[in-house]
Amino acid sequence: MKNIRNNLIFFFLVAVISAVDIFYNGNGFVQLALVLLASTVVFYMPSIKFNINRLTFIILFGANLIVLTISLTHRIYLLNMLFLSYLLWSIITPKLQRFKLLFSITFLLSFISVYAVSMFDFSVPIFVIALYPAYVFGSLINGKNIIKSKKIWAFALLNLAISAFGLAVFLFKALGRSIIDSVLLINIVKSGALTAVYLPFITLFSIWFAISANMIFRMLISKFSKGNSAFDLSDFIKPVVSLISFFAVSGIATFICELSIRQNLTETIKDVLDPNLMFNILVLCGIYLCLTALLGKGIPKIIIGIVTIFLTVANYIKFTYFDEPFYPWDLYLIRNLIGISREYLSIPIIIAVVAAIGILVYLVIHFRKAIGRYLKPRTSLFLLPFAAVFFLLNSVILTNTPLSIQLGIQKSWYIGKDEIMANGMFAQNYFYLTELDKYLNPKPQGYNENTMAEINTKYGKTGDSVAASAAVSKEKPNVIMIMSESFWDITKLNDLKFSKDIVENTHKYQKGQIAAPIIGGGTANSEFEALTGMSISSLSPGIIVYNAYLRTATPSIASVLKDNGYSTTAIHPNYGWFYNRDKVYNYFGFDNFYDVDKFSLSSQCKGPYISDYALVDKIMDTLNSSDKPAFIFGVSMQNHDPYIDKYSSHDVTVESDKLDDQQKNIVGNYAQGIYDADQSLGKLIQELKKTKKPTLVYFFGDHAPRLGSLNDFYKVYDLLGTNDRSAQNQNLEKLKYYTTPFAAWSNFKEIDSFSEIVSPSHIAYKILQDAGVNYPNYFNILPELEKSFPVLHQQTINTVDNNNPLIKDYRLIQYDILFGNKYLK
Repeated sequence: MKNIRNNLIFFFLVAVISAVDIFYNGNGFVQLALVLLASTVVFYMPSIKFNINRLTFIILFGANLIVLTISLTHRIYLLNMLFLSYLLWSIITPKLQRFKLLFSITFLLSFISVYAVSMFDFSVPIFVIALYPAYVFGSLINGKNIIKSKKIWAFALLNLAISAFGLAVFLFKALGRSIIDSVLLINIVKSGALTAVYLPFITLFSIWFAISANMIFRMLISKFSKGNSAFDLSDFIKPVVSLISFFAVSGIATFICELSIRQNLTETIKDVLDPNLMFNILVLCGIYLCLTALLGKGIPKIIIGIVTIFLTVANYIKFTYFDEPFYPWDLYLIRNLIGISREYLSIPIIIAVVAAIGILVYLVIHFRKAIGRYLKPRTSLFLLPFAAVFFLLNSVILTNTPLSIQLGIQKSWYIGKDEIMANGMFAQNYFYLTELDKYLNPKPQGYNENTMAEINTKYGKTGDSVAASAAVSKEKPNVIMIMSESFWDITKLNDLKFSKDIVENTHKYQKGQIAAPIIGGGTANSEFEALTGMSISSLSPGIIVYNAYLRTATPSIASVLKDNGYSTTAIHPNYGWFYNRDKVYNYFGFDNFYDVDKFSLSSQCKGPYISDYALVDKIMDTLNSSDKPAFIFGVSMQNHDPYIDKYSSHDVTVESDKLDDQQKNIVGNYAQGIYDADQSLGKLIQELKKTKKPTLVYFFGDHAPRLGSLNDFYKVYDLLGTNDRSAQNQNLEKLKYYTTPFAAWSNFKEIDSFSEIVSPSHIAYKILQDAGVNYPNYFNILPELEKSFPVLHQQTINTVDNNNPLIKDYRLIQYDILFGNKYLK
């Protein structure tokens, strides 16, 4: 009679669930209610007995498969999945129950299956696998009396509380993302990676909650009878603790690492369950599971603990002293770290560290046997396939840009604080490590102190390193150096007609052309070459030197002029953190840096950016306020892209029969920016002509512009072409769109022109030579290079003889200054 009653209740519940599923097209919370009720049905399925022979089983199974196939393309019904699940589970479960880890493995199987299916481009009914843990647990306690005790009640209630809390948290984070619409796991909403990082946790906590609630219900309504088979929940305390520990280790480690980046507890708590950081937790879970499968439980925890402590300390130090994250290639800064730490060491700190180490050693010795047992390596054949699949799934997202972008994670050319906060610690370090060879610069053959001393003597031709040809004035000249944003001579393109000469002053004072190391972006690399005399040609493509390497004082024309008694100022009307300029300029020896905060966004803009005229005004104000000879380095901003619809009015118009309206719009706005940059140069020179102070002015562009989108900015160049053969004459055909004008002016001497196209690095030597100041001997390699290798460029580096003595010396000099022991400094 009892079995009949239980069967009736069971079928009634199935009928209610099926009716709601079929006739009520509810929201995600209705789906959640259905999956919880379905979990209850699944939990009690093992107690429902049908006398099904093999033929009947085949007929029922085949019929349900047919129904599934028919409904698969539009809607899968929950009743269909319940029947299929029961038929499958009732066959395979008795055969699997001899495995002790079955219940734990089913939870892992459920989690990974939902994670994988969420990324598929087609609907997959995962219900059969995802809800299997509830069936397994139901089959374990079927027909048995639960042994009740205070410990068991506490365990059951704790499980209910943890699962309810976890479910509530993840449902809250998933709101508005259409993710809980997939919780029934029969028609998965194809939201890709976003669904993948939330739905497995929602499923896990839903099943956990349903099992816990039904377990407590069974304990409430049943009485323990001696003699009947008993079920002791104490056996499940250990696997549940292991499950909680597994996710807790990964979650806490990720949280601590992210806290070291954000350095704000409230912000980290707020962010930690966002999609990007949720994925970082999953990445660490995948690594942790692989280590556990190979090494057992103890060693992986030690490894993750050490990595977490290292990354936390490393990031704390980097953010404290450099306001940026730790990079894998920062290991070369360890000697600097030791030097910095000495300033903060005190007797109490040393005593505390020694005491902590002593206590740790004592504990290890005292509990060495227990520690040995805990850390004994154990390979788990059960976990290995799950670990491999989990690891591969994470790799799919990391290597599949469309999927990673859904989570707000992507590679960036701008490495720094913003990028690692967006991508998360572990995802970002994955990107770093997979491209580590780009950032590592091996020591050149023959690099040592004696070799660098020989190079220093070899290029010290003038004894005191004052260029013999320099026309030194009675007083040190002011030096103004302007790098103009995206300044390129667009008049070189064919089939363009301008209403006026947009490069009048540039052509008037032009002293040659430079081959910018980049095109369309990456301003800082042109800047680096021009300020230091070094070249990025031997570095890996895509490296921004300011972001990747400059962390210590680095010689530049700013530091050289400062050593000669100059005041040194950098001016750039953009945010100082961009390209790390707010730190790099200090390393270069600039006394002051004026960023956009020193300008008025309400009155000094033309288009969206601070105008070139405002930059010139700031240069003149700075020059007039200096009581020393001044070196002022200005980087303009006005002519930065995008150009479409940039200005409401124009001083110059452009006509072309080969461009469509959008392309003419882009070219017209760009031409207006070039005109303003050129006119501002003319304005600066006119102002300087009024002063009696000897002055040098240098003006050049950082790179050619993007005249279009990121994907087709070459299109305008290719449509129009150019008759300028200067690059071709130097066998630099690849660089015909890289060359930008170099102009110079002086009120006290004639400035020589470059006879050929040169790299921006030669500007540094020219300025020091024209100023007639003392400078380090190694700069004297530049005129030698100008004769044999005027252009060193990544696009043409394969044509350079790496065994040439000049090239070897130049690379040794650059390595010493950037990465080595700075013998030349």
